[in-house]
Amino acid sequence: MLSYSQSDFWVQAGKRLAGLCEEIKVLPEDSSEITHFIADADCLVVETGIPVDENLIGSAPNLKYIGVFGTACGRVDVQYAIRRGITVCNTPGYSTEGVAEFVFGVILEHLREIERAKSRARGGHFSGIGYRGGEIKDKKFGVIGFGRIGKRVARIASSGFGADVSYWSRNRKPDAEKDGVRYADINTVLRNSDFLSINLAYVPATEKFINADRISLVKPGAVIVHLAPIEVIDLDGLEQRLKLADITFILDHSDELSPDQAKQLAPYRNCVLYPAIACVTQQAQRAKLAMFFENLESYLDGKIPRHVV
Repeated sequence: MLSYSQSDFWVQAGKRLAGLCEEIKVLPEDSSEITHFIADADCLVVETGIPVDENLIGSAPNLKYIGVFGTACGRVDVQYAIRRGITVCNTPGYSTEGVAEFVFGVILEHLREIERAKSRARGGHFSGIGYRGGEIKDKKFGVIGFGRIGKRVARIASSGFGADVSYWSRNRKPDAEKDGVRYADINTVLRNSDFLSINLAYVPATEKFINADRISLVKPGAVIVHLAPIEVIDLDGLEQRLKLADITFILDHSDELSPDQAKQLAPYRNCVLYPAIACVTQQAQRAKLAMFFENLESYLDGKIPRHVV
């Protein structure tokens, strides 16, 4: 039996999934009966970001496989699953290009006032007078978190746009320090950057890593593109900085905000919220689906899946 919490997966993969299972139960994330329905489950399939904690895993004594339909596993208690002998798989790297390109899309939209320009043109105003656009070239571009996406963002910023790129990562990566990309300590990256791309994975060590003290270091006028799970940033600290109206904060993971958190950020025009679209491209969705089934089918065939967490 496989349990799932979002209908979009079922639309994409339901028929193929049905051919691999004896019984399927599709459950909403907020179902009060999840623990009851997964009691006999052999496999659990979840959208990235869905909490799968020790209590949930513990309610399924027969559970052998957890398949995350996405990359982030910060809300899955992977260590407990491993102690239980449960295989956990995800789909890493499927959206690297799409997410990296999104960073520059939203930066350019902000720098060049594209939304205002479109709105004025729709109203019949075609003059370019009054716009004060900027360029990425020769600006200082900071990357915090240097996994697949962070590396790709850094490369595009440096080689594509001609920015002065520095990065910080918990583990320095000398092999990636080329084409003008260099390592710097976290405080230096925060203080110096005109643009910041935050790409940290959510693990216990990164919870509220971007805290009030670190946010206070960001230089006035900077643009922050936050592509990490919402747990990585201290929203109260962020709000205090937003009140100064001297930075722009752009968030892609707005679907992870609670109603209270969304209400907290809503008053600030310098806080730009997007639906979770950075990873949503046709190419990325095809890659994610292929990787997901490769993992599951390998496991069911008695092989070690390629993408075990």
